[in-house]
Amino acid sequence: MYNLGDVSETVQQFVRDVGAYSIAGIAPAIFSVIALTVFTRLFSPSAFGRYSIAISVGGIGSTLLFGWLNKSIIRFGSKVDERELIGTAFAVVIGISLCLVAVAGGVYALIGNTLGPYQPFYAAALAFLLMQGAFQPIIALFRATLNSKLVTVFMCIKAVSMLAFSVFIVLFVYNHISGWIWGNVIAIAISILTVAALSDLLRTVPQINRDMLVRMAGYGLPLIGWIMGDPLLNQADRFLIEFLRGSATVGIYTSNYSLADRGLRLAMIPLLDAIQPIVIDRWNGDNQERIEELLNQFTKYFLVLAVPALVLLGAFSRPLSTLLLGKAYHEGYVVIPIVGAGVFMWSLGNLGQIGLEIRERTALMSRGLIAAVVFNILVNIPLIMSFGYVGAAFGTLLSYSAYAAFVFWYSRDRIVWHLPTETIGNVLLAGTAMAALPALLYVSDWYTHGLVVVAGVVSTVVYVAILYVSGEITDENITRIRELT
Repeated sequence: MYNLGDVSETVQQFVRDVGAYSIAGIAPAIFSVIALTVFTRLFSPSAFGRYSIAISVGGIGSTLLFGWLNKSIIRFGSKVDERELIGTAFAVVIGISLCLVAVAGGVYALIGNTLGPYQPFYAAALAFLLMQGAFQPIIALFRATLNSKLVTVFMCIKAVSMLAFSVFIVLFVYNHISGWIWGNVIAIAISILTVAALSDLLRTVPQINRDMLVRMAGYGLPLIGWIMGDPLLNQADRFLIEFLRGSATVGIYTSNYSLADRGLRLAMIPLLDAIQPIVIDRWNGDNQERIEELLNQFTKYFLVLAVPALVLLGAFSRPLSTLLLGKAYHEGYVVIPIVGAGVFMWSLGNLGQIGLEIRERTALMSRGLIAAVVFNILVNIPLIMSFGYVGAAFGTLLSYSAYAAFVFWYSRDRIVWHLPTETIGNVLLAGTAMAALPALLYVSDWYTHGLVVVAGVVSTVVYVAILYVSGEITDENITRIRELT
């Protein structure tokens, strides 16, 4: 049972930031889904599959080159001089970007003519990589300083601009799905310029502070293995499907995967984005029990809020795919609940690893995630060969679960991640009861899109009622949260 009164200040910050990060997540999710709806009707699964590979390469490259910088900013943003931090970060971004452009230009001169159907994606993916490299440190800085309002502004501007420019480019300028990537590039540029006009901090002159760079590199560079593990776990299966089954299968899988991933992350990422900087900010170097208490408390919040989101995602998987995607993509709806379960386990593991991050056990985290990536590849090859994209979805679930188990095991050293066993039992019971009615509709002859939506609403009421009866949700909790909001 929650004792909100003991942590009122922390919970107030949590509720406020979750609200802001939810808005920051809702806008991109809605506009991304609209774009997905448009482009799966304009382009074939094969074209969408090639787009998915190209955007994945850009995202993975950006994470490899700049991800360590973002983690360092989140870790030290509230502890050091902000201008020295962001000035150093900007200088590093510019230096890496200039080197990358030179290398990429040389590579294209050598192999550009051999890229085949991927040739139109080369410049777009490179531009996306570079803009992401500039975009992410800014978001990280505002998260680290608990400035959730600017994060919201940033993400909303980017979401609206992305949809508008992507559709305009594809329909009126360049009738190719790579226009979607160019729309993202332009949207990020507009967002950066807008927020720079709103925040004097972003007009800091790029200048390296040597001591700051050493500290950031010492923390962030050992995390590269972990940072790379995230996009590789998320996207390596697409490359394997491309190799084993072809671009059309990648397109069907990725489009439905995106519905699951974006839908569930919409519920979970605002929680994690709010929790991580709050816990790190409360750490004073000698309050281990307090941090363990916070992690336990926030794990309860996460479970209570995330489980019904997962169940609803599974319940609505078929209507989501049917209504939002082009007809050629509908068969892939079966992966949505499986991928959703994987995202749930991944998010839970990210919550538990905050204790490892505070203790700066970045090398350990990297080894764990690299092991999970290797495990992902090993299980995905036979699963994809045998079951196609459904096998890839199960590979995602298994590998994400493996990393969550790794975090739990190694968190026993120093800052311990105490799982709330009573809450786990209560949400499992409530979640199972919530899933029963939608599952019955799927296996019966009564299924319709309308009935499954009604079943989802009724089942949510059942979930809340069970948690209320079990004491997981109390009148005091409800009253307190109303006061905080």
